[in-house]
Amino acid sequence: MARLILSISPKSRAFKPSLAKIFQMKLALSFAALTVVAVCGLTGCGKLSVPVAPTAVAKYRAYGDSITQGYTLSEPSTQSYPALVAVFENVTFANNALDGDEACDVTTRQIFPNRDNPTFAEHPTYTVLIGTNDVDRSDAVTYEPTFNLCHRAIVSWLGLPAELKVLMGSNAVSTSGPGAIDTSDSWNAWSTEGEGSSVTFKITTSRKGPIYGWPIIDDTSVASYSYWLDGLEVASAQVSADPKISTYNRTTQSLGFLRFGSVPAGVHVVSFVQTSSGSSGVSVVGIGSPATSISGPMPTVLVGTIPYQDHPSGTGRCTPSDALCLAYIEDIENDAALFTSDGLDVVVFDTRKYMLGTPAEMNDALHPNPLGQKEISQSVEAVW
Repeated sequence: MARLILSISPKSRAFKPSLAKIFQMKLALSFAALTVVAVCGLTGCGKLSVPVAPTAVAKYRAYGDSITQGYTLSEPSTQSYPALVAVFENVTFANNALDGDEACDVTTRQIFPNRDNPTFAEHPTYTVLIGTNDVDRSDAVTYEPTFNLCHRAIVSWLGLPAELKVLMGSNAVSTSGPGAIDTSDSWNAWSTEGEGSSVTFKITTSRKGPIYGWPIIDDTSVASYSYWLDGLEVASAQVSADPKISTYNRTTQSLGFLRFGSVPAGVHVVSFVQTSSGSSGVSVVGIGSPATSISGPMPTVLVGTIPYQDHPSGTGRCTPSDALCLAYIEDIENDAALFTSDGLDVVVFDTRKYMLGTPAEMNDALHPNPLGQKEISQSVEAVW
């Protein structure tokens, strides 16, 4: 039986809300605007209302952990690297990063609560700087596959416009057997609720290329499912990730990712079928592909390498010689290369070329001071 290959900071501290945090919360209230986009499938093209953030509010949006958020800075609303980049580029920005978050927290706690689903017409430039807390976990050696799964989910979701996604509400989606829309959170996913129940998505591609799928991964689920392409079973999978998500901020559910590579042009049917018994099944947000006939400007996603840390002894996580940190960074670089080859606009900004983690650049072992933040902003500017 084939096994599913899912092409899937510092510890949280209590602190008073900063001006940047208040600004972020105000921005979240404005994200309820809807735009109508075309969604095409086997039965033709339909219309889907998609929540988007007004570009006048946030031409640039940053996702990440406490480093991006600006933890330990006296004025994160002006000293954090997203604020510095926004000033340099003369764009409005939203700093959506949250203290202590890991890769699997980002879609759950940052992207979907902010209803961030870019379109051709309305999309910002994104930065994603995540991984410090993942690599600092006590189980970081075994956790790497789950980090990579969630990182790919982040980048693929932000990098693919809504016009190229088939989501719930589209006439290109059908279901069979018991199930329901999951209204308990912001996913808007279809959840199967019985053995043999399924959800099916239809999409038309105009050239050979990949198709992405976004099932939900959930630590608390014991359900299993199979997924199919054009009537052929591709693999079977568990709803729970291995290893489990289990982040420091207690996230146990996140957006997963799978990729059907080199699919020929034509009409394609992707199905997810519950194979376990009981009402606990598989939840799927949707599918998408950059290989469709619909075209337009793609969202730019800048993904950062995990910043160096300051360890006086010269040993520890994310020093220049730390093999585990380098392995996580290689995953980030490989993800960017994969999505670039697929046709997305994904670019790496290498923080290590500018911010070296020396005492002069750090407020503590993990968090850059204003100088370190400025240097990270320079790494972003180098590829903007």
